Amino acid sequence: MKTRKKNTTEPKQTLLLVCATEAEALYFSQMRKDCRYVNLTVMQAPEGRNDDIKDLVDFTGRQRSRGRFDSAWVLFGFDDVGATVESVKEMEEYAARKKVKLLYFNPSFELWFILHLGAPGSFVSDITPLREKLKSAIPGYELSPEYFLTKGLNLHIKLFPRHSAADINARNYNQAARLATGLDATTMPAFNEDLTAICGLADMSHNQKVRR
Repeated sequence: MKTRKKNTTEPKQTLLLVCATEAEALYFSQMRKDCRYVNLTVMQAPEGRNDDIKDLVDFTGRQRSRGRFDSAWVLFGFDDVGATVESVKEMEEYAARKKVKLLYFNPSFELWFILHLGAPGSFVSDITPLREKLKSAIPGYELSPEYFLTKGLNLHIKLFPRHSAADINARNYNQAARLATGLDATTMPAFNEDLTAICGLADMSHNQKVRR
């Protein structure tokens, strides 16, 4: 009689990403699909839980416990929640107690797209001039749900070839931000490390054609 082999495959860990806005959630849902991160869950924080860092952390902590996620991150731009460097520093210890990691962008989530184009030479507290640079580089760009559901449906896959460069740019730009504010401008590099550790390398083999 043939002996059945025991399945010794370790179950995959799971990662949760809660986004403050719908536009951010749509972009990272693109990433999840494009890269085939099957053990990544992306969700948008509900109205009333998305305009305050503590509320975002509390909501994410509850979702982490409910879904038994191995790692949980909450994403926000400073402009999403009216954050300051001081308020984010104060929230770091509280978030750690809730087992929630902060994925933030100062002053705006749009900084991540800008870093795909290059790192600003010095810390930028006003996103407006950089937003104009984005609009020139990405025709039709705007940070809205409508954009990510229409013209920006493939933004992630179009930017993906510069993902590694953007990560390096973020690390370099963080040095300038720390000198200017005492805090990194973004924790995206740390999120990328966690994403790779839990979800593995991106599988882009099925993305041979990009809709224009």
